[in-house]
Amino acid sequence: MAVTALALGVMAAGCLWGSEEHAPGRFCAQSNTSIVEHCVDASEGPGSAWSKAEADGELPIQMWAFGPNGVMSDELAANEAELRAWFDNIDRAVAYVRDEEKNAESLRATLHGRLLGLLLQSRQRQEAIFEEEPVRAADNFRQAMTDKASAEEEPLVVALAADKQAMAVVQAIFEQARSDGAPLRSRYAGVAARFAAYRATEAAETAAYAALSEQASRSGIDGLDGAEQAVLAAAREASRAPNELAAESMTLAAELQALAVSFDEAIAPHEEVLATHGAVVPDMTSGALRSLSAMLGYAQRRVARSDATATALLGGIALRRQALEILKADEGAREAIARSRIERASEVFGEGARARVEALSAAPPVSEKLGLPPLAERCGVLVALVQMRPLCETAGSSWREAGCAALRGRFDAAEAELRTGLPRKIAAGLAALREKGMAAAALDAVQARLDAGDVKGAAIVYDAAVRGAEGT
Repeated sequence: MAVTALALGVMAAGCLWGSEEHAPGRFCAQSNTSIVEHCVDASEGPGSAWSKAEADGELPIQMWAFGPNGVMSDELAANEAELRAWFDNIDRAVAYVRDEEKNAESLRATLHGRLLGLLLQSRQRQEAIFEEEPVRAADNFRQAMTDKASAEEEPLVVALAADKQAMAVVQAIFEQARSDGAPLRSRYAGVAARFAAYRATEAAETAAYAALSEQASRSGIDGLDGAEQAVLAAAREASRAPNELAAESMTLAAELQALAVSFDEAIAPHEEVLATHGAVVPDMTSGALRSLSAMLGYAQRRVARSDATATALLGGIALRRQALEILKADEGAREAIARSRIERASEVFGEGARARVEALSAAPPVSEKLGLPPLAERCGVLVALVQMRPLCETAGSSWREAGCAALRGRFDAAEAELRTGLPRKIAAGLAALREKGMAAAALDAVQARLDAGDVKGAAIVYDAAVRGAEGT
């Protein structure tokens, strides 16, 4: 009956002994680097065997337990009380490694080492004893042993997920990253402080340029050299601080990126452990990188504005110098200079006028698939031409006369095309697009602008509709 009860799995650990006493037997332990087995009486507890093995070698340490009568025997395999005593000690050994030492590698070594061999030997003894039993008690025992092994594997998974050593490695990686990043954080704080101070000088920089402009506008020829030097010095000073700031920002950004890459490579093998614990890998650099990029962008834009302002001031000083030199010349020289400039202006205006006439005379391009001409650009040319009409009708248009002569015959036609010609072309194009099945919303938007008299706006939206129909 005792054997039958055992085979049915009635093996609850500790059911024969109270909380203050334990089953008889022995606990044994052996370190990974030692060949010596350290065994103690069960009354001393598994910790005693562990301490001796730990003093004798290195982790991992495997533990096992013997029953009251020592090695496996047929009597032990068939005796319910002794088997219960043995299983009680097995539970104590496994619990000690799992709960007290919390070492996953030692737990794995315990479950798959000498203890597993003893359990397999016990099963083999049971099978030999019960192989002729009609109830197949060996099968019941095998199931009981399988259930026990499964029950012990679940703590193993938990222990491995919470592996103290693995998390210690992850913590070391975090600490190293924080240590490496500490100097960079300090440097970033310095860059941010310098950037704030630099940004606060923008109004003063603008006021300084305005003062230089006023000074140059009042200077005579003798004072213009000094005004030029002052503008150049202001431009250099305006570029010095941001250039230094930009160089430091780019260097710091490169070092932050290198730190991020190094951290990612170090933490990658431990992502599964972090996921098991629900931990999120911290982002230690992207915020600082975005901030540095914004600082760099502001500095670059401000330097560009400063350079443009200085260039404009230097150009104005050069023009003032020329004007003052002309004023110093005699009347004949001034008249010659004026004639030369008027002739040059007339040539430039005439060249522009002829270019406009040629653009209007050229055959307009058409779209590849539908054969419809784009109209927005032509509308812009016509509007610009009509706006020039008052220039060619005033009495003071003599120096523009060569250009105006080419344009006068085009003004009426340009106004007529803007008033009626382009709207008709847009309407014809809309009809063609509707026949092709173009979306009505886009075409209705063109028609709405056309009905409102906004020919230029209608032409722009119409060209967009044509491009859409063409798939470009």
